[in-house]
Amino acid sequence: MKNMKVYCVALVLVLAFGMSSAARVPRVRKHYLKFINNLNNKVLNVNCKNLNPYIDLNLHILLPSETYEFNYDITRSMQFSCDLRHGFTSKVFTVSDKATKRACGGNHCIWTAKEDGVYLLNRKTNQNKFMYGWGK
Repeated sequence: MKNMKVYCVALVLVLAFGMSSAARVPRVRKHYLKFINNLNNKVLNVNCKNLNPYIDLNLHILLPSETYEFNYDITRSMQFSCDLRHGFTSKVFTVSDKATKRACGGNHCIWTAKEDGVYLLNRKTNQNKFMYGWGK
């Protein structure tokens, strides 16, 4: 009989803790992006979009050494791509895929536009990696 009481108490505790963890609101993770204009005396145009749901963050014009930052909630449907332009050259690339997040070392990605292309900072190693050359 004593064992039965112990089992009942244990069962109540397991059910109580199990139900409380199941009722929690899921934690929303964010992805942070930063763009830095490191071009020599050139304006950098940054325009980022998500297709589903359609979100256009509009054109941001960065003077030399200026930055632009934004963040968004990570969901399966978020697939942001960004168009970076200066003069007659441009590069469009995805910024929200898993490979990019791994390359930048987490959910805080810092992109730098330089004369020869676009670089991504790996926050774990503190090294800039050349990612894309400028298209013509």
